[in-house]
Amino acid sequence: MTRLVNLPSPFRVLAYDSIDSTNEEAKRLAMADAEDGTVVWARRQTAGKGRRGRTWKSEEGNLYCSILLRPQCHAKRALQLSFVAALGMADAVSAVLPMGTFVHCKWPNDVLVEGRKVSGILLESQAVALGGMDWLVIGAGLNIAHFPTDVEYPATSLMAEGAIALSPETMLESFTRHFLAIMVTWKNMGFEPVRRAWMRRAAGIGSEITVRLERETLTGIFKTLDKDGALILLHDGLEKRITAGDIFVPKVSIFDHKEQQIHRKTRKARDIRENRGIWDVTGN
Repeated sequence: MTRLVNLPSPFRVLAYDSIDSTNEEAKRLAMADAEDGTVVWARRQTAGKGRRGRTWKSEEGNLYCSILLRPQCHAKRALQLSFVAALGMADAVSAVLPMGTFVHCKWPNDVLVEGRKVSGILLESQAVALGGMDWLVIGAGLNIAHFPTDVEYPATSLMAEGAIALSPETMLESFTRHFLAIMVTWKNMGFEPVRRAWMRRAAGIGSEITVRLERETLTGIFKTLDKDGALILLHDGLEKRITAGDIFVPKVSIFDHKEQQIHRKTRKARDIRENRGIWDVTGN
């Protein structure tokens, strides 16, 4: 166990060549009273997992990490950090891809590049009395060099999308830097600026999507994200509030018509620092 990367304070990294799961290790550390800001990073996972217990393939060359937090707030508010993490990852991804590459967030906490999944976020927590939360673990996987092909939702990697000479160390440093900047905004200004920034990156907003719930599958228009982060689906003329589920967005719905024209003609640069007025990862 060594410290190999330079993370912004208050994050402290524990690095492993191989581990069963960074989330499982972070949970073990949480129950052993590890400090807020502990980051578990591994080059390989032997039992990596995604949402709903799905296996997360963990070849060396990609990023696998988990952040342990001890939020001093109600559990309902703490879960908003999934959007903070997704935005932080999306910003880190945008910064290393060719100008004009489209990076979106897919509800609740995936990151897409050109309509294909490049990163997933997994939250696990332990609640305490009166709605509080003892600890929250935010697990993040990022496809840098490899991506699975035998998956339901199309995947990709940063290298496949044109990134050059990237290492897991570089992306871990970038992700934690962007995550911290947005988390500070969340703490000081609440969820609304985070919600607005996430909506600007939202995949499928205003378009027809499919939502797979535990007992049913719904199709409707992705109308908005509410003040708590729930997805508002317009289904059969009624608004449905979705708090958990998997969504499927047709690739043609990810980009609006204007974006398609720009993308097709010039892949013209977007401002990857569109949120600088809210948070600045440079500290300036």
